[in-house]
Amino acid sequence: MVPLRTHLKNGDIVEIMTQPGHKPSRDWLGYATTSRALQKIRHYIQGEEKTRSLELGKRIFEKEARRFDVSSKLLTDEALLKAAHEHGLQRVDDLIAAIGYGKISARQVLSKISGVDELREKPPETGLASMVKRVLRPGPDRIKVKGIDDLLVVRARCCNPIRGERIVGYISRGKGVSVHSASCSNVVNLMYDPDRRIEVEWDSAGQDEGAFTVRLAVQVEDKKGMVAAVSAKVAGMNTNIRSMEATTEDMRGRIDMTVEISDMKHLEKVIKSVKTVSGVLDVERVYR
Repeated sequence: MVPLRTHLKNGDIVEIMTQPGHKPSRDWLGYATTSRALQKIRHYIQGEEKTRSLELGKRIFEKEARRFDVSSKLLTDEALLKAAHEHGLQRVDDLIAAIGYGKISARQVLSKISGVDELREKPPETGLASMVKRVLRPGPDRIKVKGIDDLLVVRARCCNPIRGERIVGYISRGKGVSVHSASCSNVVNLMYDPDRRIEVEWDSAGQDEGAFTVRLAVQVEDKKGMVAAVSAKVAGMNTNIRSMEATTEDMRGRIDMTVEISDMKHLEKVIKSVKTVSGVLDVERVYR
């Protein structure tokens, strides 16, 4: 058994194992060789991105319309089509998808349709209305866009935020809402386009979503038994170790390990516990 990215040689005979429901990903573009295969993969990915952006654009547009109390009577097909033409687009779906891609802000479109340059947010709801919404919130624990129910988002690979961290949402072109840790180095670059920033929060009103994968780098003294001592300490905290690798250089060692963490508090406890092992010099979370 070998992964899909394995390079083939002349004469190799392979059997490709398929899985129902599995779809092509952008990573496949790095494996494919023929122009036909690359074209088919790109076409599929572009279609998927357009569908996700259209759905996201609709939700964002509806949320902003409620936020600024823009009457539904103004949001006619004719008004939306006119707004699309003003942005150089031919169809309403293209306009909504552009909002999902982050190319156009929903506020811009609403301003043109309503004829009001400075939209004003409607007054906050009464305590009773907000209480009802809290009671009726969806149960599963996940990240959600504030004001939009049942919209699952993607945790950014660069920082892989875990439950309990401060998070920032950003509309990624063609990928929906990408969620970063507030301390992620990439967040600074993302803030250059504030129209694509969107508020997100951990929705913790239900059962656990499952474990988060976190990579740790443990700096240790170069002596026997360090790997066993560190792994025993982590396992003793009822924490699953998915992978572990040790290297040594200049009389010091480094243990790279991937563990399953439930939330930020769990991670802090694991790091604190590992630091108590004799011979451990430092422990840090690795974001890449």
